[in-house]
Amino acid sequence: MAIALKNILIKTAGAGGVGLGVYDAHARGRRDSIRHGKIQMADSTLDAWLDANRMTKESDVENFMKRGAFKWRLDSPLAKLWGNIKGYVSGFFASVADNVVPIGLSAGTFIAKGGSWFQKLSAGGLGIYAIYAIIKSFTGFERHNKMN
Repeated sequence: MAIALKNILIKTAGAGGVGLGVYDAHARGRRDSIRHGKIQMADSTLDAWLDANRMTKESDVENFMKRGAFKWRLDSPLAKLWGNIKGYVSGFFASVADNVVPIGLSAGTFIAKGGSWFQKLSAGGLGIYAIYAIIKSFTGFERHNKMN
């Protein structure tokens, strides 16, 4: 009975760790999505304005077409949509890369067969990492190391 309870607690810790890692990656992806969407829209607007005001020849028809294309590009959501998608994907995977150790250890405890050496090793590593993260957060250890 005690082994089953220990296995349930280890799997719960692993599931919680994976959930927190994915939540953190999603939150960073959302923030980067907004930021990249705005940057992409600003860049697209500048490019459209430059294209519309650059005349290769004096032609009223070409000028009319460039103005129409400029208005269409300003109203088009494609640039912002592409920036949002690109920002979300890059932010999500950047967060996963930053947190690869706790996510990997959590996945190891969650996926491994109950009572196996791999599950025990992953659970021990996850515990050590959690203690390290708590100490780092409460002591300012990271801040002092960056200053030196």
